[in-house]
Amino acid sequence: MSKKHSVINRTTRRVGCGVALLLFSAFAAHACIFTYTLVGPGGETELAGSAVPPALPSAATPVVQVGKVYRIEITMRENHANCRIDPQDTLFLLEEGRWRVLRETQPLVLLAEIEWEQVASRRYTTAIDFRPAEPGLWRIDVIRECDRGGYHEVLLIEAVQEVS
Repeated sequence: MSKKHSVINRTTRRVGCGVALLLFSAFAAHACIFTYTLVGPGGETELAGSAVPPALPSAATPVVQVGKVYRIEITMRENHANCRIDPQDTLFLLEEGRWRVLRETQPLVLLAEIEWEQVASRRYTTAIDFRPAEPGLWRIDVIRECDRGGYHEVLLIEAVQEVS
């Protein structure tokens, strides 16, 4: 084999390994898996499902009534060991602004701080109590930013006035 062919083969192997590494990185598992359950005022499950990024939830948009209290139960599982992002650093944005406790100017009023509980080595849960304050279709972004894929999910909730 000539010296020229030897250099080409080494270069081809390096490029091939680089492409394989990039493809592996692109298809690696995301950093977190979330499961959401919307619980109604009477304790009944309104909607349950899990979402893995980057897909949006495929389930129907839940409809809630203005003035009633609802709960979103969330389970988060880290897909990797040694996560450097604390669950408390998960962002919840309501209509692109931070979802704040008892902020009556927001369309969905968050009733208490969001606190995470560790239930296993890489599994956490939280429950978010909220009260719809005005009718509309509202967007909640759930975001975890990290160098291992992170997480971004969009939850849609439609609030309607109580039907008499």
